[in-house]
Amino acid sequence: MGDNLVYAVRSSQGFYLKRGLGTDAVTVFEQNNSSKEVACNVFAYSNNGQLFAYCDNQVTRVFEIATNKEVLCLELKRTRKILFSPKDNFLLTFEPWAIYGAKTSENQKPEPNVRVYSLADGKHVSTFSAPKESSWEPQFSDDETLAARMVGSEIFFYTNMSFERYDHKLVEKGATSFALSPGSAPNHVAVYVPAVSSNPARVRVHKVSASFPVVANRTFYKSDKAVVTWNQRGNALLILASVDVDKTNQSYYGEQSLFLINIQSGDSVIVPLEKQGPIYAAKWNPNGREFAVCYGYMPAKVTFYNQKGVPIFDLLEGPRNDVFYNAFGNIVLICGFGNISKGKMEFWDVENKKEIISIEVPNTTLFDWAPDGQHFVTCTTAPRLRIDNCYRFWHYTGRMLAETHFDSPKEELWEVRWRPMMGYNKFAIKELTKTDKMAAGLPIKKKDASHPLNNVPAGAVRQAGAYIPPHLRKPLGGGGSAGPPTAVPVAPTNGNQNQRPPQRFNANGNGNGNAPQPFRPQQSEQDRKLFQLKKKVEEIKVLKQKVANGDHLQPNQLDKIKREEEYIADIAKLSI
Repeated sequence: MGDNLVYAVRSSQGFYLKRGLGTDAVTVFEQNNSSKEVACNVFAYSNNGQLFAYCDNQVTRVFEIATNKEVLCLELKRTRKILFSPKDNFLLTFEPWAIYGAKTSENQKPEPNVRVYSLADGKHVSTFSAPKESSWEPQFSDDETLAARMVGSEIFFYTNMSFERYDHKLVEKGATSFALSPGSAPNHVAVYVPAVSSNPARVRVHKVSASFPVVANRTFYKSDKAVVTWNQRGNALLILASVDVDKTNQSYYGEQSLFLINIQSGDSVIVPLEKQGPIYAAKWNPNGREFAVCYGYMPAKVTFYNQKGVPIFDLLEGPRNDVFYNAFGNIVLICGFGNISKGKMEFWDVENKKEIISIEVPNTTLFDWAPDGQHFVTCTTAPRLRIDNCYRFWHYTGRMLAETHFDSPKEELWEVRWRPMMGYNKFAIKELTKTDKMAAGLPIKKKDASHPLNNVPAGAVRQAGAYIPPHLRKPLGGGGSAGPPTAVPVAPTNGNQNQRPPQRFNANGNGNGNAPQPFRPQQSEQDRKLFQLKKKVEEIKVLKQKVANGDHLQPNQLDKIKREEEYIADIAKLSI
């Protein structure tokens, strides 16, 4: 399972590429060196997965993964970013921007820090300057016939990878970012202009041509920056607008709002959110027909929308802050990473709107789906966390396949990435059996390896039933009996076969005894509701007595008194 998958690992000890996920994985390429002078700062795969590029503070090198044949070797020591063009015909490298010459000298000039090379013959094609690392990357059409980059508030469009002279120029006063649509021609470009004074922010969509006609426009307030995300078809886009400071002081994350623009109709709508709070993630399904949004104060909510912005499905609230679709869009991961240290991961069948499995992987800082859509990797990396650095390979059923730990603080894990691979097809999602669910989750590791519950998956020791309060766990034989009573078989309640495993009590009715004791059967859902309703009625009686004594009650306590008749009616229904 996953024998053909290739992945790259970058750490303080060097980097390597391996094929296979098990203990018999084969090393494809390796460069071990713990010296900071030759540490690998960056690596990248080509889009078809055939080439691998890296910089080790000595050279920037590109080679074929299958044969280790060197394609390009450049004397570039300061490379920090590497980019392949969509069809892998060109390689772009970025170095930190620097200005040479004395500060008082008029001869100061910036050194060009972005270089373009042809991978067919290794020749240098073009060079230009990009002061900001966050916006250095040119954007390309899928067929590489068009390239675009922003300089100030002007967007230049180039053809044939020649950045010496532009073919067309689009000027949007005050523009700070843009996004070129994917897909086939005609292409569109969305330009964002932040709010200034009383003028609202806007995103204007132009058709790429000599005249740049406007096909859609959206204005909004409360926006310092915006992230524009196109779907894969290039006919719709999401605008996640945000302001860093929430003037109401309700959110540490500022304020966010989400908008949807449909290019075909030119309509723009506000995406309806059922809960207030920050928007953690808004991502398109790879099929381009729907998207998912994770939003709201914790516990957060996740809602799925169609291409018109209409909600089609939502999940219950929970500790989550991100969404990840696999390559085929038939499985989506809803998770809580980063500052949510519990690391809960919920895998959902997108088409059937059904949860597949839920596991917990604490302290996860990096997640990545494999190209086959069935496997994934979770990592704990530095500098986010400098202890317990490791990476683990998993199957979407929640079963862990392998894990590798790094000796902290001597060794640090920095990055793990899958090699892009073609040839995989959409698969049918299997229905998990009880055995599959028991094999899911992290192994429970303890020092005492002799115990049968140590080093087994978390799913094998999960309790299938609901939580039972301590006062309902007393043995049926009565407390305080001197001799150990005989064991009594427990019959299932209301057809529920998921009974708690046998427990041991001592003669006083306390746990950890050696003699087997009978225990109370698990409560049904109806019994639990009845118990809770009776408890509320008793609390109302106490509140009424306080009112009679002249005590002051809180508004929520007065509301509870008003619902007494409702509780009594529900008790009568459940008691039938």
